[in-house]
Amino acid sequence: MTTPWIALVPAKSLDRAKSRCTGLTPAARRSLARAMLTDVVRRLTGVPAVRAVVVVTTDPEASATALASGAAVCGGRLSGLNEEAGEALRTVGGADPAAALALVMGDLAGADTADYAAALTLAGRHRRAVVADADGTGTTLLTLRSAAEFRPFLGPGSLARFRAAGHRPLDVDPASPLRRDVDTVDHLLSLPPHTLGPATRHWLAAVAPDGARPGTTAPYERRVGTP
Repeated sequence: MTTPWIALVPAKSLDRAKSRCTGLTPAARRSLARAMLTDVVRRLTGVPAVRAVVVVTTDPEASATALASGAAVCGGRLSGLNEEAGEALRTVGGADPAAALALVMGDLAGADTADYAAALTLAGRHRRAVVADADGTGTTLLTLRSAAEFRPFLGPGSLARFRAAGHRPLDVDPASPLRRDVDTVDHLLSLPPHTLGPATRHWLAAVAPDGARPGTTAPYERRVGTP
């Protein structure tokens, strides 16, 4: 039997997002975060087992992006990623206790619907599961059967803490876009071109008119501008 899922995507204020993308203007960082959030939500909504996608945010622009992309919005009232995620999990999990819960990072620019579907199928075999980032220290996707099982470990070095709390690491290919969250421009440019979602591809074309393309790791600071 296929496990039904509710996917929650945390989104900080877009004005503060992608702060490690040096060389980008504030407007470019904001629009990159918005583009990736759009693609993550739209691709998650295409997963047959996902009953609903919920963006966790207090930012009006992120909320508008979520609604336009087909997600619901859960506005956290607490400060901090872990606190907001925990509150949202309790709220959403209480509304649909039959569904399992997945926390998905909103900057997985290359992960597509098939990547999410495959990972959630694997996660359905475990009560708690986790997908490691490419560095093997962070977390890109976290699953659990009950909001009561969530532990506030999101952030640097989260993988070891979630594993110690009983989350099973999923056997996801190290090269999978599902393990490659975008914290820097080089991260984005290193992704294969065909994996990027439409909104992110549009963003890249707008800020790099001289021909920069993903799949490279060339210096980017000299190319960027305001989209």
